[in-house]
Amino acid sequence: MKNVSNVFDLTRFNGLHYEHLRGDKAGISSVRVNDKYRIEFTEETEEDQQIATICNIIELSNHYK
Repeated sequence: MKNVSNVFDLTRFNGLHYEHLRGDKAGISSVRVNDKYRIEFTEETEEDQQIATICNIIELSNHYK
């Protein structure tokens, strides 16, 4: 994967399915690592540098249970 300068550049990679979550997970974004896992993270900017903090790594096969 090519380098990205900020998390918004992830939208260029359709296979990641980058999205901002809603509802009880408002304020959290997610990407799919592969068909099995999704990473949820928060985004913030500090001193012109963007920081992504991982909140959850979810196994997709169990994610709707």
